Amino acid sequence: MIKNFTRVALIALTLTSMGCATIINGSKQTVDFTSQPTGAKVTINGKEYGTTPTSVSLKRNATMPGVPISQKHYDVKIEMEGYFPYEIKVKREFNGWFLGNLLIGGIVGIIIDAATGSMYKLTPDQVIAQLGRQTASTTKQKTDDIFIAITLNVDPSWEKIGQLEKK
Repeated sequence: MIKNFTRVALIALTLTSMGCATIINGSKQTVDFTSQPTGAKVTINGKEYGTTPTSVSLKRNATMPGVPISQKHYDVKIEMEGYFPYEIKVKREFNGWFLGNLLIGGIVGIIIDAATGSMYKLTPDQVIAQLGRQTASTTKQKTDDIFIAITLNVDPSWEKIGQLEKK
């Protein structure tokens, strides 16, 4: 009888000492990064995390060393030579599993989920960067002249004010 009581007490203690969101999701979340074209550098809050495609495990509470604790997002930059950089914020949002503490985890579960950051989820959890080609380039020749080549898509509403001719 005492053995059974000990088992039940141990199970009850385990269930009430962990938060629902912590049990279901954990304190970290994997965010996938892809780009077109592939091989672009992924930078999160100024730190490099490799090239696309890649998956990065991030803390759900969006805290990193050197970043203010009040920040509620990750600053993501995906860039490749010859292409415009792609920037996005991966934000922390409320995780619905946290409400499970009202039924099972109680105050202890609420405290654990809040302390571990499991009360949050990161969105988006998949970032797909479509990198656009840069259309301007500069070249420097032996003289001090700088030449800039620009390619623009013609907008029919533009007013024609002149014509460039080849020498």
